[in-house]
Amino acid sequence: MKGHLDGIRVIDLTAYLSGPYCAMNLAAMGAEVIKVERPKTGDPCQWNPPFAGPDGVTISRKDDKDVSLLYLKRNRKKKSIFLNLQSEKGKVILKRLVEKSDIVIENFAPGVMERLGFTYAEFEKINPKIIYCSISGYGQDGPHRDRTAFDLTIQATSGIMGITGFPGGPPTRCGAWIGDLISSYYSMAGILAALVSREKTGHGERIDVSMQDSCFSMILDEALDYHLSIGVPMRTGNRNPRLAPWNAYEAKDGFIVIAVANNAQWEAFLGAIEREDLKGDARFKNPEGRFKNSDSVEEIVNEWIKRYTKEEALKRLREHKVPCDTVPEVAEVLEDPHLKYRGMIQELKHPLYGETGVKTAGFPIRFTRLPGDLSPSAPYPGQHSEEIYEGLLGMRREEMEELKEKEVI
Repeated sequence: MKGHLDGIRVIDLTAYLSGPYCAMNLAAMGAEVIKVERPKTGDPCQWNPPFAGPDGVTISRKDDKDVSLLYLKRNRKKKSIFLNLQSEKGKVILKRLVEKSDIVIENFAPGVMERLGFTYAEFEKINPKIIYCSISGYGQDGPHRDRTAFDLTIQATSGIMGITGFPGGPPTRCGAWIGDLISSYYSMAGILAALVSREKTGHGERIDVSMQDSCFSMILDEALDYHLSIGVPMRTGNRNPRLAPWNAYEAKDGFIVIAVANNAQWEAFLGAIEREDLKGDARFKNPEGRFKNSDSVEEIVNEWIKRYTKEEALKRLREHKVPCDTVPEVAEVLEDPHLKYRGMIQELKHPLYGETGVKTAGFPIRFTRLPGDLSPSAPYPGQHSEEIYEGLLGMRREEMEELKEKEVI
């Protein structure tokens, strides 16, 4: 099936999450993504449990064909080859691949690619149209460039943990791996912009994406510096620093969320809870007043909702078009009929044994003409070596056997 990036070839030198996720989404849109893995060890995520294989899903690796679920999720629709970038012959082969490709993505620590001899200037000489994207914790320059980074450290240093949690409580990590994923999406956006620019200029691009930069850019949508100056707590739990009611509220049988953003929704909310008597209350006449008196607003909501089940409360609120919804647990989200209808809940596949019974997320961008697709499986590590080395690069079988013996490929 063709996609918007049909004919675009990506060399994926990445591991863990931020880089593989970026390359996977390019593959979903039709790019040919060649995942370059170290001989024998491959992507480090390959060794993280649980595993899928001939015996189903297991917590420990029991068979040579077992593949980590993390690997299967993050490398869907890619091709895989083994290549030792430490060897001189391996370096030559990578340069031959760059010559025939459009994009290189790497997420090594800053300086690693340069020490291997793989600078943008070197790649540009080989292929002036190459787009070279580096993803790292703190970027390719600056005082912190050499710090080791993972999702937790990035959520901390970007300020995300500083604004997540409840007042008086500890800084809290967001449950999703947004330290990796936000930078992954920025990388994809940069690559797509570079592809458009290349059509106009004929030149490639060097892209430097910092995980800290990416996440920091997200926290300043709110006027946090101003809120800090007037004493508004940075960690507000599920509350909004400028709107009320905006929280998760406990009904008889569980939680729902209510989000009132303007005066019209506030009046609709008062109608839903049969408290029209509050329409003239000066404390609540505008969003600023409602936030300043948010504790009183919370009391009003909690006093009302404790009399109803979730569905009863939601029915009343929806009848008045008040923004609200359920707060499902993960097991319930995986059965969500709307997500299923949208094709977002798919079954993860093993490249050799097919369906695993494990659910994964589909591709979230809907196109009308050329759909994105993540339903194909990830490759088995090294699965496409013959296709790439013999087919794309024109290697002789004898040469390939020699390189295998020397653990170059």
